[in-house]
Amino acid sequence: MTDNLVYIANAGAADYGITVAALNYDSGALEVLQHVTEISECHYLNLHPKGNLLLATTMDGEVEVVSFAIDGAGKLRKVSSAPAAGTSPAYVCVDASGDNVLLVNYVNGSARGNIRVYPLDSDGILGEVSEHIEIEDSTGPNPERQDVSHPHMIVTTPDNRFAVVPDLGTDKIYLYALDTARGKLSPSQALDLPGGAGPRHVAFHPTLPRMYGINELDSTMAVWSYDEQDNWRRLSIEPTLPAGYQQPAERPNTTADVHVHPKGKFLYGSNRGHDSIAIYRLDEEGLPHYVATESTRGAWPRAFMIDPRGQYLVVGNRHTDNAAVFSIDAETGLLTFRSSLAISAPIAFKMKR
Repeated sequence: MTDNLVYIANAGAADYGITVAALNYDSGALEVLQHVTEISECHYLNLHPKGNLLLATTMDGEVEVVSFAIDGAGKLRKVSSAPAAGTSPAYVCVDASGDNVLLVNYVNGSARGNIRVYPLDSDGILGEVSEHIEIEDSTGPNPERQDVSHPHMIVTTPDNRFAVVPDLGTDKIYLYALDTARGKLSPSQALDLPGGAGPRHVAFHPTLPRMYGINELDSTMAVWSYDEQDNWRRLSIEPTLPAGYQQPAERPNTTADVHVHPKGKFLYGSNRGHDSIAIYRLDEEGLPHYVATESTRGAWPRAFMIDPRGQYLVVGNRHTDNAAVFSIDAETGLLTFRSSLAISAPIAFKMKR
């Protein structure tokens, strides 16, 4: 059975970069099946829509995007690699056509980051880059974190017509029209956020035209509506921290990841510093209502995932080298701790859908 496999990016000092683990749906425990040693210091990974390939970024020696074939048992074999043309490849995905790999570099040395597209054939071979974009726009008011453009994620809209790029440096989320045949991106529009918000990741509702964006620098969650005429409207901005929480000056909270429950009833975001998962109930309009936070049982939860059945939430605590598993209450969305796996710097998780 391979529908319970979890692919984990490891960014620590271990001699492996990806872990393949099995999620036990009865116990809520993770069991390691494979440590992939062909790369180390993996900073993100994502699955091909067909589930037969995995794409990953690495900072092991050469900074690259790497493709892996997935065998019948779910284990990985390296197939191809290409230069990432940056020094911090923060996110990679494959568009719904399966023909293009989309990547963002948060930064390139001391310069602004970039957006890149690579053709991908059916065997997992990466071709020469077909698109390279550097955002030249006004930056936010935080001089330490918003000195230049810092694209942090790239995903496609549910209809695969646009690539969506949250840019922490410019306080904007950029939409690019995606030409899947040519592997090209064309600027469409930019969604503005309050100065100093620092947009990082987005997630889409499974049935409603809603997008949720978590903002790293001001610890908030923003919600947009959109329609078939490509009209986007920001509906609300909600806090990710409990009311009255006093942030310590030496370690202010920064948010990281966001996911919607597969049934569309709940929304979750991760707090680094507060070291928690923020839990929201989604109403019939897809608007979030803060419910609670749950400790991640570790430090610096950079990324998390919800399994396709909606039973478990798995979060990686980067600074304490552990992945914690929580069961999800189907009625309230609240989390109950089930297990923890010792693992080197887990910073991204993916399961087959």
